[in-house]
Amino acid sequence: MKIKRLELQGFKSFVDRTVVSFEHEIMGIVGPNGCGKSNIVDAIRWCMGEQSAKHLRGRSMEDVIFNGSESRTPADFAEVTLTFENDDPGDMPLEYKDYAEIAVTRRLHRSGDSEYLINKTPVRLKDITDLFLGTGVGTKAYSIVEQGKIGLIVSAKPEDRRLLIEEAAGITKFKSRKKQAERKMELTQQNLLRVGDIIGELERSLGSLKRQAAKAERYIAYRGELEDLQLHDSAQKWLELRGWIMLESNEVERLGLEADEARNTLAAREGELDAARQDAHNAEEALEQANTAAFAADNEARAEEAAIERAKDRIDALRRRETQAEGELAEIAEQAGTLATERAAVDADIAILEEGETGVANAVAAEEEKLATLSTESEDAERVVVELRQVISQAREAIAASEAKLEGFDRRKEDLVHREERISGEREQREGSLLELEARMEQLWLAVEDLTSGKVTTEEDRAQMEVRLGELRHEIAESERLLDEAKAEASKKRSRLHALSEMHARNEGVGAGAKALIETKSETLAGLLADRVEAPVELTPALAGLLGSHLEDVVVEDLERGVALLADLATKNKGRATIVARHPAFVAGRSARLPGDGDGDGEGGEGALRLVDHLRYAPEDEALVRAVIGDTVVVADVDAALAFRAETRADVEVVTRDGTVFHADGRVSGGNGEAGAHMLDVRREMRELTDEVLRLEALVADRLAHHQTLRTQIGETQGALERARQQAHQDELALVHAEKDLKNAEAEAAQHTGRVAELAAELAELHAKIATADAERGEAQSALDQAREGLAGLETRIGEAETSATEWREQAKAQQANLMERKVALAGAREKLAASRTTLQRLAQSELALTERSQRLEAELFEGARELGATAATLLKHKEQRETALAAAKAAQDMLTEARGTFERFRADLGEREAGLKDLRTRADETRAALGQHEMALRERELAMEHLLAGVREKFRGLDLARVVGDYHLRPPPDPESRARIAELSGLIDRMGSVNLDATREYEEAEKRYAFYTTQKQDLDKALADLERAIQQMNRESKKMFTDTFTAVNERFQKLFPTMFRGGRAELRLTNPEDMLETGIDIIAQPPGKKLASIELMSGGEKALTAVSLIFAIFSIRPSPFCILDEVDAPLDEANVGRYCEAIREMTDRSQFILITHIKKTMQMVDILHGVTMGEPGVSRLVSVKVSEAALAGKTTTGKVPTTAVA
Repeated sequence: MKIKRLELQGFKSFVDRTVVSFEHEIMGIVGPNGCGKSNIVDAIRWCMGEQSAKHLRGRSMEDVIFNGSESRTPADFAEVTLTFENDDPGDMPLEYKDYAEIAVTRRLHRSGDSEYLINKTPVRLKDITDLFLGTGVGTKAYSIVEQGKIGLIVSAKPEDRRLLIEEAAGITKFKSRKKQAERKMELTQQNLLRVGDIIGELERSLGSLKRQAAKAERYIAYRGELEDLQLHDSAQKWLELRGWIMLESNEVERLGLEADEARNTLAAREGELDAARQDAHNAEEALEQANTAAFAADNEARAEEAAIERAKDRIDALRRRETQAEGELAEIAEQAGTLATERAAVDADIAILEEGETGVANAVAAEEEKLATLSTESEDAERVVVELRQVISQAREAIAASEAKLEGFDRRKEDLVHREERISGEREQREGSLLELEARMEQLWLAVEDLTSGKVTTEEDRAQMEVRLGELRHEIAESERLLDEAKAEASKKRSRLHALSEMHARNEGVGAGAKALIETKSETLAGLLADRVEAPVELTPALAGLLGSHLEDVVVEDLERGVALLADLATKNKGRATIVARHPAFVAGRSARLPGDGDGDGEGGEGALRLVDHLRYAPEDEALVRAVIGDTVVVADVDAALAFRAETRADVEVVTRDGTVFHADGRVSGGNGEAGAHMLDVRREMRELTDEVLRLEALVADRLAHHQTLRTQIGETQGALERARQQAHQDELALVHAEKDLKNAEAEAAQHTGRVAELAAELAELHAKIATADAERGEAQSALDQAREGLAGLETRIGEAETSATEWREQAKAQQANLMERKVALAGAREKLAASRTTLQRLAQSELALTERSQRLEAELFEGARELGATAATLLKHKEQRETALAAAKAAQDMLTEARGTFERFRADLGEREAGLKDLRTRADETRAALGQHEMALRERELAMEHLLAGVREKFRGLDLARVVGDYHLRPPPDPESRARIAELSGLIDRMGSVNLDATREYEEAEKRYAFYTTQKQDLDKALADLERAIQQMNRESKKMFTDTFTAVNERFQKLFPTMFRGGRAELRLTNPEDMLETGIDIIAQPPGKKLASIELMSGGEKALTAVSLIFAIFSIRPSPFCILDEVDAPLDEANVGRYCEAIREMTDRSQFILITHIKKTMQMVDILHGVTMGEPGVSRLVSVKVSEAALAGKTTTGKVPTTAVA
């Protein structure tokens, strides 16, 4: 994902479209100070999604847009396009894998509109960020080192330094996903709380709704049943009345006879039908029994057939095994004969070998006896020689020992004397050192006590500062919440005021004439009358009703000029308008006297008040308001207005609080005055909003000042706390060193004291040893003289003994050779005999195995013959049983066929009888219905019929009983229980009181909502659990990746640091190894020849070189596609710049390097130089040159590489 080119337009000093090509491994950007070199780095960071204007060296994001120069106007927008090579599609999101190049574009307009594009397709900022996650490339990644920031890597907080390893490990994408998951978890938890509240509310309301729904259902059921019973009762009465009128008594008698005849016939037919049903039932049971028997017989025949097949298969298997066993027995008999022949031959060989072995063994025994005699004589002679030699050796050893002992005595005495001198000197030296150590220990004790007491004081101060910092953070969180609330409220009020102001500016709701008059913008115009006066909320309808359309009257400063404007309005045909002088010549006085006047409060005793006294207006508009309003009186309502008019008879206008106007001339105006009231409400709301906005802005300013004060205090407290922590760390190190030095001093003093005691004891021991050594030397000299005399006699005797031993040794040697030949012959014979015996044993074992095998086969043949006979008998038995089963199955099948035919006949007869009985029942029912109708109709009168119909119409909302009789005439007539039920239902409905008939629907809807939200809660719980598992998985992956990368980078850093410094050592350490997700990273560095207590004591160049070592160590483990180094080499000397360039050149096979530099050696190392100049003040321009071509041209002319090739 290397950079291919950068396109800038309107970005900072690059006002014109500029294309920077990055198609080489190492590129340099050079130029004088202030020409815009670092703007290229800013453009790359900005295009990659940087959101901090401060990191782009500006105060606001608008500062990245070209702001103009002496000769150029400001640009309207800034645009940067960064094109990458997609050389590794595996690291790209799926949607960009197929692109050879990926172009990222960011555009910002002065209006504040911002655009992000990838390959000219609009995207979100998040898409830009996700594109670079985990690649080592990003606005905060280690791939971009800004100007002057290289040292910050060393001096940064351990937690901030951790970000470098995280980016190298590729876990920034996990952290981004983790934050997204945590935000989703927070939203899910909030949704879960809301859903829980809804479910709780639904659970509380469901019980009530369920009871209401049950009550409504009971009510509907009661009412339906009651209406049904009442209509049934009325319908039956109607039928009775109608029957008595229409039917005659002889019709009743005829129908009765027909009914009796039908009933008798029906009874007879039903008896016949019962008998037919019993016959059909019996036939069905017989059919079932026959079917069961046929099925059982068939199964039995199938089972016998299967048993026959199994018996046949077993007989075939037994016969095959019999044939195989007979063949094996014949083979065994043949093998047994062969083995017997071999065994006889081996027996004969063994007899011959045993006889030969006995003769050879006797000869060997004779030779061994002879050798034993010779060996005894030789050993005796040798023993004499050995004994003499031992005596001579002992004599010589005694002489040598005595001589050595004498020399040792001399050397020992000399050593003891030297040792005495050395120990005495060491004792004096140790005693002097011990005095010095005691003085040093006293100083160290004092230092440890001071540092320990200072540590306790520092910890107390730090704890107080931490408590204060926590309090300040709590205060600033609360302050930020209050500030946001005030800002939100102010913004809300300001938006409302702005919307109302725009409506007011557009004169919405104002007539065309007044609007046209205002649009002339004449100086004499002072706005509408509605703008000059304001009423309280409770009096707004009264003022609107009083003035009505006059609220749109235009107020003028000069009446004549206003009249002229009206004339112009008429000329241009733009409508009509009314004007009113702001300073009228006549102003109405207080002519109306209210009941209770004289109290001075302007209010009457009956709630009447003078309207003008309760209005708000500017002092200069008082004459206008009094001229327009006059002495208008406001009363509560119309009744109060009539009473006021009757009582006072004042020649004033009276208006009620709802806007009804009683004019002085007797006219009364009323109705809806909403438009005028709205106009007044808008003006009043604008004034209130203006005051409220001013109040809220002041409140925001106060809270913002308080917020900034808290931020300052937090910064100061954090700085003090950090300084206290650093001081505590330094004091801790000093205390550790002091305690260590004290402990070492105490150990050294104890060592010196013990050593002095040891030396005193050694001196006393040495004096005794010297005296003992002198006595022992005299004794050793006497023993030496005696040993030398005895040695001469021993040397003569040993010569004679050696000659005799040699003769006996030669004879024993010859006999030994003879014995060896005999033993070799004996071993050969015994070996052959053992081999023959082994062969004989093997043949016996083979015969035994053949015998056992033959016996097993014969037993197997016998058992097979027995089983074959049994199986054949079983086969014959199963064949007989099969024939019996087949016969039984055929008989059962015949019975089944016969039973099925019988059942079908009975069933057909039963169907015919049921059909005939149905017809009889139908005719009988019809006869009974007709008879009932005629009997109920007897003796009813038409008057009763009319009364019945009228009652039904009244009770059932105009229902015509005749139209519903058909629904009830087939039902049995009502009985006393039905009428009692009617009374009971009526009482139940009356006692139920009010009923919510929509409760059932509401309960069903609530149940659906409850089920829906319950499902939602389950889904949210599952989503929450899934998110928690995902976060845990990401934490595990992040820990592993961070640990692996940290270990690899640390190892590489430990190797690279000595290379860059030509010595020294450095390493990375975790501040909290127990928490791999949050631990910081410390840098421990010791340049060659130095022992620094803190890394902050390094020089600027050492810090820069340390940071470069860390960055390059990260690059060697996790190369970023490109690296931008902005004047990183500035603090380095020439030698370190050389090593810096060598390290860069070694990594060009993995990464692309863009270097901004002023160093000559760095310029000579790059492949191409881009020079940035300002030929025109304030406008940057780019000039590029290949260093190799420039070097060649320079050598041709001057023999040197030009360093200003880009100028």
